[in-house]
Amino acid sequence: MLKKIIFIFLTLAIGGCGDKTKSTSNEPDSSLSTGSVLDRYAYSFDVTDKFGSLTVDTGEFKYDSEMRPWSSWWFPSIDRELFIDENSSAPLEKYDEYVLLKHNEVVESAYFEDSNLFNAIQAPWAGLCHAWAVASLLHREPSRQITKEGMSFSTGDQKALLLKSYENVSNLEIYGQRYDGLFGNDFEDIYPDQFHRFLQIHLRDEKKAFIMDYDSSYPVWTVPVYKSKSSIVKKDSNTVSVKTWVTYASPFVEKSFVGTRQVVKTYTYDLFGSWKNGVFNVSDSEWTETSIHDHPDYVISFPQAAIRGSYNTEMKVDLVDEILKY
Repeated sequence: MLKKIIFIFLTLAIGGCGDKTKSTSNEPDSSLSTGSVLDRYAYSFDVTDKFGSLTVDTGEFKYDSEMRPWSSWWFPSIDRELFIDENSSAPLEKYDEYVLLKHNEVVESAYFEDSNLFNAIQAPWAGLCHAWAVASLLHREPSRQITKEGMSFSTGDQKALLLKSYENVSNLEIYGQRYDGLFGNDFEDIYPDQFHRFLQIHLRDEKKAFIMDYDSSYPVWTVPVYKSKSSIVKKDSNTVSVKTWVTYASPFVEKSFVGTRQVVKTYTYDLFGSWKNGVFNVSDSEWTETSIHDHPDYVISFPQAAIRGSYNTEMKVDLVDEILKY
């Protein structure tokens, strides 16, 4: 089994619930690197190449991060809610008015969004969950309504602006090949032994949350994971069977929601190897049962070096932070 796992410091935006650069054609997508999908293999190697080989023992193991990400609505790309609101001012309209009143500067982020970024025929799963997943790990949650320059910014408004400032996020460490449904893509990847080693490093050793695309097929659903539990049992002299539960924050909440709505997904897999001095040394693996068709697509390390950015050139990160500052 060929095991090639991507480790990329991104220079372009990742897709997470899709992104506005995502193509619906059959042409190779370049949102994970500066080259085509097939070019990504040049950067590929296993999680274990970076962090060392995987060893496990039988029993039950619980890992938890030191922080809990917050939930947010994921703002689907096919909706106009970021820049048009029939009942009130939309988040980007409020941003424009704030900048005018506070800094006497005319910006047109709402118009730019409508004219240059909005696409009514985007894939229904496209949106800002990739931006939310990163922001929820790096920023305090907007938890109350604030008033700036006489305007009220709801928690939903604040989260919308914060997510827009991360939609073109870069400089992330990715492990696993994003599955695009193209020739050469490996649906089984990320392999379970690599996934399990990733859990050990991030949740057990570093106690840091991480980001995961939980959809192994073409759509991208990116979520922040902060807890796991694994049950490992001996199957035979060369195999252990694993059942792992991962807990992540959900993006399927109301715009006014505050806190963490948790979701638990279950994965099953077999690890192959040999026992030595009471420790099982893993050399291969495979997904089992329903996880053959439903397993993580790729994972992203805690985004401590993430570089923020927006596709909306009328927005400035420092002004977004200025609005959100209590």
